[in-house]
Amino acid sequence: MGARVLVLVFALLFSVGSLGMANAQDKVEDYAAALNASCTKELKAQCKGVKDGRGRLLACLYAHENRLSARCGSVVMASLERLGVMLGALANVMRVCEADVKRVCHGVVAGEGNLIGCLAQSKQSISAQCNATLDAAFLRP
Repeated sequence: MGARVLVLVFALLFSVGSLGMANAQDKVEDYAAALNASCTKELKAQCKGVKDGRGRLLACLYAHENRLSARCGSVVMASLERLGVMLGALANVMRVCEADVKRVCHGVVAGEGNLIGCLAQSKQSISAQCNATLDAAFLRP
């Protein structure tokens, strides 16, 4: 039961990325498209009535993992692995970018995504490590 709750938390946090924030090599939209293309049959059979968005379809498919085709199962697992990477990066953004925040965003009021927005718009002025972490966390518009 604990694993299912963890997946639902991941799926909920997947919505952070589904706001259209991604880097050039790895986009949330690509994962969503692959999920829809590879799991059409499973989505209709197992997740009929589940509303799209906020990771609900991914959570539904994972909940029925024993009924997925190999192709669909692979896409679901790849999506969950990417979520793990995203969440790890998200947890590290402020630690990795702390010096950049102090240097570049010193006048920005914290809260409501203001600091992340400042960092995301300051690609040329912040460190490579901070840029990489923002991209891995799907925080770059």
